[in-house]
Amino acid sequence: ADDLADTVESIVTGFGILDKSLPADTIEFRVGQWLPVGCSVVNPRLETLDVPTLVIAGQDDNMLPTKDEAKRLVDVMPNAVKLEVRGSGHFVLDDRVNLTKAIIESPIDPFNKKDEPPYDPIKDWDLPGEDEIKEVLERQVKPLRNLVSPVFFSTGVDGKRRMGLSHVPSAEGGKPVLITANHQFGGIDLGLIISQLIEDRGIKARGLAHPVIFAAGNQLSGGGPNTVQPPPGGGDPNKDGQFQKFGAVKVTPRNYYRLMQTGQTALLFPGGVREVFHGKDEAYQLFWPETTDFVRTAARFNATIVPLSAVGAADSVNILVDAPDLLNLPFGLGDRIKNQSASTVSARFDTDNSAELFQPPFALPKPLPARHYFIFGKPFSTEHVDHSDKDACHQLYQDIQQEMKRGFDDVLRARKHDPYEDTPRRIAFERLTGKTAPTFPLSDLQ
Repeated sequence: ADDLADTVESIVTGFGILDKSLPADTIEFRVGQWLPVGCSVVNPRLETLDVPTLVIAGQDDNMLPTKDEAKRLVDVMPNAVKLEVRGSGHFVLDDRVNLTKAIIESPIDPFNKKDEPPYDPIKDWDLPGEDEIKEVLERQVKPLRNLVSPVFFSTGVDGKRRMGLSHVPSAEGGKPVLITANHQFGGIDLGLIISQLIEDRGIKARGLAHPVIFAAGNQLSGGGPNTVQPPPGGGDPNKDGQFQKFGAVKVTPRNYYRLMQTGQTALLFPGGVREVFHGKDEAYQLFWPETTDFVRTAARFNATIVPLSAVGAADSVNILVDAPDLLNLPFGLGDRIKNQSASTVSARFDTDNSAELFQPPFALPKPLPARHYFIFGKPFSTEHVDHSDKDACHQLYQDIQQEMKRGFDDVLRARKHDPYEDTPRRIAFERLTGKTAPTFPLSDLQ
């Protein structure tokens, strides 16, 4: 009933506007005389109009079949794309549509951007402006910070812990930095890590993310007015994806290699999906592949490798059923889960989709999440490691894992002395004082 009322109201409003603009006899003449003649002349010629064309249509037009007509025109005309505006009706060009921007980013290409080199997400990316960074932090990162009150530590080459990120090395002089982290349960702490590195040190860490993240995060096909194809050459095809805006790229061997080759800072989660969806008794364990390829690539470019141990997410949920056990559910549910997982693109280039179980366990979040702790461990230089020496690379691989485990052990021991580990008390303190709640003494980590 409400939908019908909205439709009737829209039609009445629309015809009211038409009545003020065009007399009834004028409309009758145009519809009865002009329209049939015009259609008979124009329609047969549409497929020959090979000129860049942008068709703009409102998705909620209740007066005319605008969406269908837009689709027809795009299907018939050889060089046309459409822009459907969500929430807009018949009168589509209102303040929700930036017509200038739409034309510039369409195949019409008034400034000949198609002649520019294609956008390279590895070399051409840079951080958004300060205002946009602040807006994203305020809207997306701050709510999570308020809940988990993250605490960050870094470690010098001497192995001693420091409060804050002062001892996290930055990529300088063409020497890249690789941060290797455990992937916490749910994988939602990427924003906490990236934003802290930007704010505290100005380090632009490029996250290497699972392909599924991009399918969910890219807004070209949803979330607002959009064209059905990316802008012409020179534009950033990932301009609307939040992950891409802040430097994330798909985790592929080529992308990782090029980040190291170009002397950048990369953030890699070797445990991938297996760690994100770990089981009931697997908190803060590493599930890394046996191959040491990422160490060998880092050594090829004399990268500095920094282990990152993250703690907190696993203590924020109650895992009731492990992911592999869900495959045994009756009534075809287990088979459906198995098929959905097999159809998900694997992040590991050396395995097929069926080898990676992309299925979270059945878990319930606790009423309030646990405090999160992040320890950037002792940096490892690869300057004197021969990337072709498999034994040396394997030893470094083990050393990195051992440093990460040291980080887990230190935090799990020290957080028992955190006066604000208790979430309600911590949140109350921070709300009343407007400050981050203090944590355990730094000496407890040494």
